[in-house]
Amino acid sequence: MASLIQKIPLMVLLLTGFVWLSEGQFCTKCPDYWMKVGEYCYQYFGNKRTCHDAENICNRIGGDLPSIRNEAEGNTIYQLWKGLVNHPTQKESAYWIGLRDTNQENKFEWTDGTPLQYINWQPGQPDNGYGVEDCVEIWNAGTNDYERQRWNDRDCNHVRAFFCRKLLN
Repeated sequence: MASLIQKIPLMVLLLTGFVWLSEGQFCTKCPDYWMKVGEYCYQYFGNKRTCHDAENICNRIGGDLPSIRNEAEGNTIYQLWKGLVNHPTQKESAYWIGLRDTNQENKFEWTDGTPLQYINWQPGQPDNGYGVEDCVEIWNAGTNDYERQRWNDRDCNHVRAFFCRKLLN
């Protein structure tokens, strides 16, 4: 039977590993009230805000409005949203994403700096239909889930629900 002195190096190694893991090196847990989806944590805010207010809220809690890099990511966010709302087929259930053309008209950019490589506009969008529409929403218009994931440019002062997203730490 090993003596206590022989076990001390093993105990120190285990304790060091626990501290290292608990400091986030391999922790894969989202903060309270956030949902883990893939490599991200999401928090949904159903209380509608202007796009700039939504972005400021996300920034204050360490996140951003989501950028969408591909169809699969867009579908993931949509399915998450669909499971959280009472009326997922109503247009007024639309929600903000972090896409803008506030710096230069028709030059859309993600607010988190992600390169714009994927687009999913509703037919006829973006259109600046009500004058100045510099922010982008998931419009939730159409007859099926694919169509309801398409984007619409909207006046940034309109109010919508939103997600905040941050990388899993």
